[in-house]
Amino acid sequence: MQVASGAFSISRICRLCGLSKNTYYHHKHPDERFADKFEHIKTQVKKIIVKNGAYGVTRIKQALSDKYKIEIGRDALGRLLKLWRLGLPRKLRTSKKSVVKEILEALADRVNLLIRTKITAPFQAVTSDITEIIYDQGKSKAYLAVHKDVFGQLVYGYEVGETMEAKLVIGSFRKATAAIKKLIEKLPDELLSHQDQGSQFTSYEYVEEVLKNKIILSYSTPGTPTENPGQESFFGRLKDECKNEFLEMETFEKLKKLIAKKIRYYNNERLHTSINLQSPKRFTLSFIQNFPK
Repeated sequence: MQVASGAFSISRICRLCGLSKNTYYHHKHPDERFADKFEHIKTQVKKIIVKNGAYGVTRIKQALSDKYKIEIGRDALGRLLKLWRLGLPRKLRTSKKSVVKEILEALADRVNLLIRTKITAPFQAVTSDITEIIYDQGKSKAYLAVHKDVFGQLVYGYEVGETMEAKLVIGSFRKATAAIKKLIEKLPDELLSHQDQGSQFTSYEYVEEVLKNKIILSYSTPGTPTENPGQESFFGRLKDECKNEFLEMETFEKLKKLIAKKIRYYNNERLHTSINLQSPKRFTLSFIQNFPK
C-alpha cells in the first residue's frame, strides 16, 4: 500500500477517525502488512526499474545494494515486485487507490462514528450529502451539497454546482464552518462530520479541509443510505415539495436563487417535531442563549 505523506498519513487519518493505527493494521491482509514493512525502499526500486526496464529480480537486488546500500533477500524482493505490481515498467502507470479509501475499506463499519455517538444537542455532529436537481423542464441538472446539524436540523452550509466535484462539498463545508463560528465564535471541540464514501468526500482536498479544522471524520458503510437518514429525509422532502418549481427554472442562476430561498425558509420558518415544533434557526439560537459557552 502506498502511504501518503503529510496531512494524509495513516496515523493522522486514523486518529481523526477516532481509531488507532494498530486497529487499521489488524484488519489488513498479511501481504499488505509485508509490503508496508518495505515501503521505504519502494521509490528506489521504481527508479531502478524505470532506468533498467529489462532487469529481473537478481539485477534489481544487485542495483539496490550497489547504488543505495539496501540489502534485501531475493525471495522478499520478488514478492514485493508482485505486490507492488512492478514486474513490468508499464505497471508503474497503473492508477492507485487513495490512502483514504484504503483505510476506510480496511476498517469497514468501524469508521461510522455517528451511530456510536449519542447526540444530545446542536454543534455536536454535522452530516453531509449531495443530491441531483433536475431543472429546465428536465433538460438540465445541477448538484446540491449540504452540511446540516444532526440535532438542531439547521443547514449550516450548502453549495450548488453544475458538476459533482470535490470543490462542491468543500464549498459547502467552508460555509458551514464559517456559519458555526459566527454563531458560537469557534468550532466546538470534537465536532463530528459524517458523510458517505463518495469520491468527493474521500478526496484528498476534502479530507485536508476537514483535518485542518480538527474535525472528526465519520463515514457511512458503502451502499447504506440508512446510515445518513437525516440527509436522505431532507433531500427527499425538498425534491418532493419543489420538483415542479425546479423544473420551471430555465437557467442555472435562477435555480440557485430558488434553492437559496427554499433553504432560508427551511432554516427560519419550517417547524420540526424533533425540536419541539420550532424552526431550526429559532431552536439553535434558543440553545445558545440558554447554554452559554
